[in-house]
Amino acid sequence: MRKFKAKYGIALAVLLIGSIVVINSGVFAGKKEQAPSAGTALSVKVVEAQYVDTVPGIALNGSLEGRTSATISAKLAGRIEQIMVEEGQQVKAGDALIKMETVELANSARQAQDGVRKAQANYELALNDFSRYQTLYDKGAVSEQQLDNAKAKLKTAEADLSSAQSSQSSAEEQYGYGVITAPVDGVIANKTATVGQVVSPGASLMMVQDINQVYAVVNVEQKDLGRVKTGQKANVTVDAYPGKVFAGIVDVMNPEAGSASRTFRTKIKLENAGGDLKAGMFAKVQLETGESMKVLTVPQSAVVQKQSLYYVFTADNNVAVRRQIEIGEVSGNTITVTAGLQPGEQVIISSVNRINDGDTVRVAQ
Repeated sequence: MRKFKAKYGIALAVLLIGSIVVINSGVFAGKKEQAPSAGTALSVKVVEAQYVDTVPGIALNGSLEGRTSATISAKLAGRIEQIMVEEGQQVKAGDALIKMETVELANSARQAQDGVRKAQANYELALNDFSRYQTLYDKGAVSEQQLDNAKAKLKTAEADLSSAQSSQSSAEEQYGYGVITAPVDGVIANKTATVGQVVSPGASLMMVQDINQVYAVVNVEQKDLGRVKTGQKANVTVDAYPGKVFAGIVDVMNPEAGSASRTFRTKIKLENAGGDLKAGMFAKVQLETGESMKVLTVPQSAVVQKQSLYYVFTADNNVAVRRQIEIGEVSGNTITVTAGLQPGEQVIISSVNRINDGDTVRVAQ
């Protein structure tokens, strides 16, 4: 009986050991099935990190302004009778833009002219009287007092004539205000005036903008102020003309920082003889701050940022390798790499947010 129990115990132990081996074999087999294979590798696109020629600069955003922008308004209250221009129309300095109702002004000018005629007649009469009294006084026919009275009347008539002439000048000037003219050469913009509208002095009716030259207006931060000076070259782009670069120079820098932004308002002058650039357009400005140099660049799509650190993934024998890099300036769709990468390395530019260090990848052709 004891021998049977011993044999039974040995057989049971062998069965248990065999079961453990089978179970463990299944676990390891499962792990092997989960390992990534070449068939399930993530397909990615790569580019070579490469040197490019670039000019150091500062990228800024701003807007365009006309070289001269004149607000057109009435100098006197009144009603608009006629508008002679439309938006977008080119005008010269002195061209008539708006005509006001001027009947009352014309009447005032005529009355002032009549006043001058009367004052002129009284002055001539007083002058003749004084001349006669002067002749009679020289002959001893009149007294000195009579001569003085004639002289006083002449001076009074002279003063009245001067006052009448001043009144006439003012009345004619106000009558002239009935026709509003362009103060500068330019293009009509922002027209709000309508026929029959009653306007007040100083109320904006339209703008005349000189856009033969325009300014790209940007705000330069204090940290960059030492790198910007008048006469410096700049390249300007606008969304209306993709790929076209407008050359300009720094023309005006405000010597005082803005009280709210603490930045310095700066104007870049651009030639615009063709009229392509319009006031109010959004502009991207690249200020050149040094000589041309070679820098290592990668596309922005290749760079991953985590906790203020920057990384790229390189494809090394179909394995993604995470590389920490240091970046410089951003220009267009590229980023300058100052450390952590060598030229010619294959940098992954697609699916970078789905990749982990050491993942198997397949480079798409």
